[in-house]
Amino acid sequence: MLVSMRKAALKDLEVMYEIELECFGHDAFSRRLLEYFLRSPDYLNLIAFLDGKPAGFITASVGESRGGPVCHIYTLDVKSDFRRKGIGSSLLASLEHILAEKNVEACYLEVRADNEPAKNLYVKNGYRPQEGLKDYYGFRRDGIRYRKNLKPT
Repeated sequence: MLVSMRKAALKDLEVMYEIELECFGHDAFSRRLLEYFLRSPDYLNLIAFLDGKPAGFITASVGESRGGPVCHIYTLDVKSDFRRKGIGSSLLASLEHILAEKNVEACYLEVRADNEPAKNLYVKNGYRPQEGLKDYYGFRRDGIRYRKNLKPT
């Protein structure tokens, strides 16, 4: 199995939207929002392929914080057929490699409190829970914010 990665382009919109729907159902980002992420220079979008087949993607942005540049991951999606094959970790590692070149200090993301597979993926990759987010995903659908320092403090 060969995993490859590249920056996502507008031509990837439909497959990204299909993956987003598969992963998040009614909570999925809209096609229009994914198109915005792809068109905007403010977002980093990477798409992963396993043996040449689209397997997942990640979308993030870099902004300024009082400590310097920080990244916010908006979504990390892996098709169900390709889970537990290292795609999520590969997407995070590729993103972090780009962030290192941009001297980004830290990376943040939010995850549903009941999404154990995602939480395990993030902890395995060095992300640590920072705070609980009550009703972040809607009534009685709490979230947790995770952070990873990308530079020694």
